[in-house]
Amino acid sequence: MIDARFHMSQPPMALGELAERAGARLYRGDPASLISTIKPLDLADSGSLSFFENPRYAAQLRQSNAGACLLHESAVQHAPEAMALLLTERPRRSFARLARVLHPPRITVPGQHPSAVVDAAAKVDPGAEIGPLVHIAAGAEIAAGVRIDAGAVIGAGVVIGADSVIGANAVVEFCLIGARVVIYPGACVGQTGFGFDSDPEGIVKVPHLGRVIIADDVEIGANTTVDRGSAGDTVIGRGTMIDNQVQIGHNCVTGKGCIIVAQAGLAGSARLGDYVVLGGKAGVAGHIAVGDFVQAAGGASITKSVAAGAKVSNVWPATDIGRWRRQVAAFRRLTRKG
Repeated sequence: MIDARFHMSQPPMALGELAERAGARLYRGDPASLISTIKPLDLADSGSLSFFENPRYAAQLRQSNAGACLLHESAVQHAPEAMALLLTERPRRSFARLARVLHPPRITVPGQHPSAVVDAAAKVDPGAEIGPLVHIAAGAEIAAGVRIDAGAVIGAGVVIGADSVIGANAVVEFCLIGARVVIYPGACVGQTGFGFDSDPEGIVKVPHLGRVIIADDVEIGANTTVDRGSAGDTVIGRGTMIDNQVQIGHNCVTGKGCIIVAQAGLAGSARLGDYVVLGGKAGVAGHIAVGDFVQAAGGASITKSVAAGAKVSNVWPATDIGRWRRQVAAFRRLTRKG
């Protein structure tokens, strides 16, 4: 539910204007009727907007009290007669756009909290917002519209592009960041990678002298880590979305528009093409290349390079524990010597 304590709200807007902003066609309903908020189908009322895309929720659509609904024209038959309908090829995307119209994100309020520590050799645009207990080291460059939340640490020489957001207690070092990037609370970007040479005489740590390069419109989730390169750079491509608790190793490169879901991991020097999707807990071995548009299921272990467009998985789905034990026993019998 939209709680006014946490989310901003705009005044109610006319249905016709909302349809125009969403790029949708008002198929049924009064363009002057007002919509004040967004709600899911099962909780919606006459003043709210919802959307329908997944056929599994057809029953919810038929029973919904939403004042208006975004849907594809093929689904009109499932909607109640009293519901205003906005037709669009991509209902979920249109809904996301209107959610930001009716409930816009918090705006940056320029200024610096008295408890922030900003080195005299840092360059902070007056249009940036620097929160409590933030530390910004020498040589850092903070552009207009940037917001840095409480307790974040910005290392020496870091560059942060316009309208980016650095979440509370995030640590950003050895990093060049583009515009409109969001780094969520607790993320660590630019730390030394996990590289060493070992033998019986001991372990020698490999120095990491590279950087992290983050292109425009990237998001990096809470408590995610992105290591800097050893000799080269770690690069996150434009528009890539990285979920919470993901590990990106040193010298990794992602293409444009990748989606990397929670607890996935990329070992050092792994390379993803454009628009790759890695499901939760998927892992990519070091020095492996994953082609454009590859989709890896949750838990997949990618140990060899994958051609563009492939859909891969190598994990069993959850099953009855008794059946699983019989499967394990059968496998052991197949591999028993003699």
